[in-house]
Amino acid sequence: MQVSAEIRWFWPTACPERIDTWFRTGPMPPGGGSTREDEYLHEPGQIELGLKRRGEQPGIEVKGLVAVPPQPSDAVPFVGPIQIWCKWQSSALTLRDLPTVRTKKIRWLRKFDTGRGMPTEIPLGDDEAPKDRRPLPQHGCNVELTRIEPRAEDVWWTLGFEAFGDVFSVERSLRSTLSVMTSSGPPNLYGGELLSYPAWLSRHISGQP
Repeated sequence: MQVSAEIRWFWPTACPERIDTWFRTGPMPPGGGSTREDEYLHEPGQIELGLKRRGEQPGIEVKGLVAVPPQPSDAVPFVGPIQIWCKWQSSALTLRDLPTVRTKKIRWLRKFDTGRGMPTEIPLGDDEAPKDRRPLPQHGCNVELTRIEPRAEDVWWTLGFEAFGDVFSVERSLRSTLSVMTSSGPPNLYGGELLSYPAWLSRHISGQP
């Protein structure tokens, strides 16, 4: 089981230039940038549970919403409800013969170690692994900017914060990373919809048989 605390925004068609510029500007460039294809179960109206086949990895990832803390994020401009999710991996489940959405993704990633007080950014390579080959932190937060193509000529972008660790630390890790990111002068998130992936799929994407 993996526990995460998350907050995420979506934009249709194009990433606002001010967001793209801000995300890529910093003491070190983001990692990633390669393309992968994920397949999601499409269940209209379902916003608390997601099933996904990630890239070429075997098995299915099950992700469920378990809590929404009463205190939302007040880190301007990253204001809104925080969600606590759990993930489980199953090698027995399959999406075969179920309605799904296949998405092509290009993800750029920043990763912060939150286990030593103030969040510290980790230099990442094109493979999203630490450039200095340090072990990944047990407590941290991913900040990602991702281009999503659920079908030809239908493009979305998402800016997401996903803290990882244990149930006692993930909310704190998310809030501390949001605080650090506000110090870098982020732009207004005007036009972005505050949604989880399941909520985005339910609201905007039609399933594929």
